[in-house]
Amino acid sequence: MLMPLLLTVLGLMLLLTGMNTLRDGLGKFAGPHFKEVLLKLTATPGKGFISGIVATGFLQSSTALTVLAVSFVDARLLGFKNALGLILGSNIGTTITPQLLAFPLTKTSLWLILLGLLGFKLIKSKTRFLLLSIAGLGMMFFSFLALESAMIPLMEKTWVQGKLHQLDNNYVLSIIAGTTLSALLHSSSAATGIAMLLTEEGWLNLPASLAFIFGANIGTCFTAVIVSFFTSRAAQRVAIFHVLLNVFGVLIFYPFITALAEIINSLGGSLSRQVANAHTVFNLVSSLLALPLLPYASRLLEKIR
Repeated sequence: MLMPLLLTVLGLMLLLTGMNTLRDGLGKFAGPHFKEVLLKLTATPGKGFISGIVATGFLQSSTALTVLAVSFVDARLLGFKNALGLILGSNIGTTITPQLLAFPLTKTSLWLILLGLLGFKLIKSKTRFLLLSIAGLGMMFFSFLALESAMIPLMEKTWVQGKLHQLDNNYVLSIIAGTTLSALLHSSSAATGIAMLLTEEGWLNLPASLAFIFGANIGTCFTAVIVSFFTSRAAQRVAIFHVLLNVFGVLIFYPFITALAEIINSLGGSLSRQVANAHTVFNLVSSLLALPLLPYASRLLEKIR
């Protein structure tokens, strides 16, 4: 049991380190004025929505952008209503990482790491940060190899198979599991990546995996909620909105998990790609449905004292 545990810890560390490296590389490639530009592009909720998609694409973390939005509102650099559009967009931008992870690049992951780190060391222009992000992506792919190696002996254990079988037959439990793992990892993308691996290897069925990633979207809100405890009431409302947005999405999609799984499956692709596609559909539809409701949501949240 010691070796699978060590490989699991190593895999999770590589996954999170890779995500941070990818995010930092893209953030520095975007330039030191990234935050200033972001503030200018959130003049209206609509602009904030588009900016949230683009900014999260660069940051590779909706959690990071949400914490950033909370801090901006707390510092009175960003209006509360404009931050809501930013949050909506971030939920769409965060789907990029799982889509990247669905590509079968695990066998070339070491080359991506070596190419990225070598380029980062040798190139002196801003392009070096883009190469650093490639190294981070390679680390994420390589982490899947470590996690898969760790999970094979674990999946042979009767109690593990029993737990996964419970998830297959209980979507509420799958949502709770996804919420918990995402909160612990501070990343819905990391939790979604693990769901993709479990589904690809046949250890989790597609509907349960969809429920798992729905929960992961709720779990990713916890970091911003914790940070907001020490901020102004307006900033706290931003964090609350992020939670409500993802709970809203889960409530909308929950009755249709089986139907959605069938539709996603009919579109083809590998199982990991199907999970990534479901993650994209969930976030895209949830955000688009919530967009016209922003004025009502802001008025409701402003009543919180």
